[in-house]
Parts: sequence; C-alpha cells; structure tokens
Amino acid sequence: MVRTLALVCCGVWCLQAPVAGQEPAKVFGLEQTKAFGPVRVTEPWESIVVTEAVPNSDIPAEITLLETVDGLFTPIGIRRPKGRGPFPIVLFFTGNGGSGLAHVRDYINNRAYTMERFLKEGYAVGFLNYRAESWFTYTVAPPLRLGRQQANQATNRPVLEYDDLMTIVEYVKRLPYVDPNRVGLVGNSHGGGMILRAAAEGIGARAAIVSEPDASEFLQMKEAVFAADNPIYRTVESVAPHLDKEVAMERIRRITLPILLMNRDQDELQGLFETVYVWMKEAGKTITRVSFDHPVHGYIIRVPRDETGVYRPDRIQLEAIQMALDFFKAQMPSEHSTR
Repeated sequence: MVRTLALVCCGVWCLQAPVAGQEPAKVFGLEQTKAFGPVRVTEPWESIVVTEAVPNSDIPAEITLLETVDGLFTPIGIRRPKGRGPFPIVLFFTGNGGSGLAHVRDYINNRAYTMERFLKEGYAVGFLNYRAESWFTYTVAPPLRLGRQQANQATNRPVLEYDDLMTIVEYVKRLPYVDPNRVGLVGNSHGGGMILRAAAEGIGARAAIVSEPDASEFLQMKEAVFAADNPIYRTVESVAPHLDKEVAMERIRRITLPILLMNRDQDELQGLFETVYVWMKEAGKTITRVSFDHPVHGYIIRVPRDETGVYRPDRIQLEAIQMALDFFKAQMPSEHSTR
C-alpha cells in the first residue's frame, strides 16, 4: 500500500507545470506542459502500474491507475496468460462507479473465479472501476466536446462513467500483449447499462455480454418512475408506458457489436432487461438472450471465495460461465480455443 501511494504521489507531481526556467515536459512526442492533462485523447494516456500477487495463483495482477480524458485517474486490474501474446482480452465490471481501487482489488483477489476460467482459456482479463454515475445525465447528454485551448477541458457537459469505459478500452488495445481487434466486455447491472450506452456511442470493442442491465437511461425511462422506492417491472408490458421507444430505437440502431444478454428470471427489473432484447431484435441487431433462475444479481461475475478461501460456483453459475466462454470463443477466439 505504501509503495502504491508513493507512486501515485509521483504521478501527481509529474502532472504539475514545470518550474520556471526548466524545459517544458515532452508529452507523447510534443513539447507541452502537463498542467491540464493529455494533449489529445487520440494518443495513449498516462498510466501508473504496480504488479501485485493474487492469492493462490501464479498469475499476478497489473494494478493500473489510468488517466482519463479530463486528467482524473481510474483503477484497473489486468491479468494475462503466460506467454508473449497478443491475447484477446475480456474486461469485467459491475455496478455503479466511484468505489475505487479497493473495489478492483476485492474482485481481483476474492471474486475472480470467472476471470480465472477465462485466463485458463487463453484470454487476458481486466476488472474495472470508473467514476460514479451522474444520475440520468445520459438522457440529455450531447456527444462530449473537449477544448483544445486547455488540453482536454470538457466544454459542454461533465465526463460520464461510460466515457471512462471508452478510454479504458482504447488503452488496453494499445498494450503490447493485447490483440486490439479482440476486446470483449462483460458488464453487470449498471455496468451492463454502460455497455449499451457506450455501444451506441461507438465503443471499439468486438463483442459484449450484458448481464441484467440497468437500461433505464438507455431506454429513456422517465426519471421519476425509476427513482421511486423499489421499482418493480417484471414484464415488458409493465415497463413499456414509462419508456421513450423512439429515442431508444435511435440509440439501438447505432449499435454494431454482437451482444449476449444474460438475464435473471425473478429479478424485479426483468421487464427492463427483456425490453432491450425485444427492441434490439426488432432493429435487426445481433443479440442472443438467456435467463437463469438464480438468487444472486450478477451471478455471472459474483462468485466469491468461501470461508476457506475456495471458489465454489453452483451448477447454474458453471453453466452460465461456460456459455459466456462459448460466446467469446465464437466472436473472438483465443489461440487456446482454436487448437
């Protein structure tokens, strides 16, 4: 922990403007002070990487603090199979953002069964965090504009969490051991809704699994309805009056990547999940849907160690994880899966 904090402090110091009389810092081949963040979002971002051991594994994690488009840093934990690659990579994330590095470490160290399965099949994996959501901003958000007079100053709206996701995808595509044409996403709950929004905005991924997605903003749900205590919409018919189909379909038509939608039979928002499938099929998009009767929201990702430190996924989780592996093997196979 001390070493990590020291590196972070070093990273912050490097962001300061040069002392008077010193040469300006050279950033990405350009002479430019670093006071306002990176020069262009099309170039690689700054990153601070610390390698940490993972319990009961000989594959460590690269705990990474990645600079996002407005100069803030977000944490990622990346692991890769042994060898040189390039490997396909699958990025996992769940829930709202803002929980920071502790959240990433917890999943890397204590809830990594699904990621371990992907590692064994020749995939690099990453677990992500991002800034906390700005409540229902996406429903009114125009495309992000960044000013050049002060590097990447946001000029027309705040940077949102799905903007961080898009930055992370572009970063991992530049890693020397990653095949940039084989980047997959697995997002649960709010993370699943982020995938839908980012996909409509052109995220550079190859394929995605959307697990029990909070699609309220994506489907232009009425904010007051979703903000009510314990909203329950178990059917497509019950949620339809509260959505704006015209706006939602315009977003859906912009999606190009294949999606596997993994739902949960008894979820109180199953109607919202199912609407995503029905409308995407109506738009002619490549989407497959499965639904399982499981008590855990996020069953595809949330397999914890037990009190003895052992992962014990149940039968449904094993079936769902195998289905996830088969989906990515079909869309972006690893060298292991093509042997």
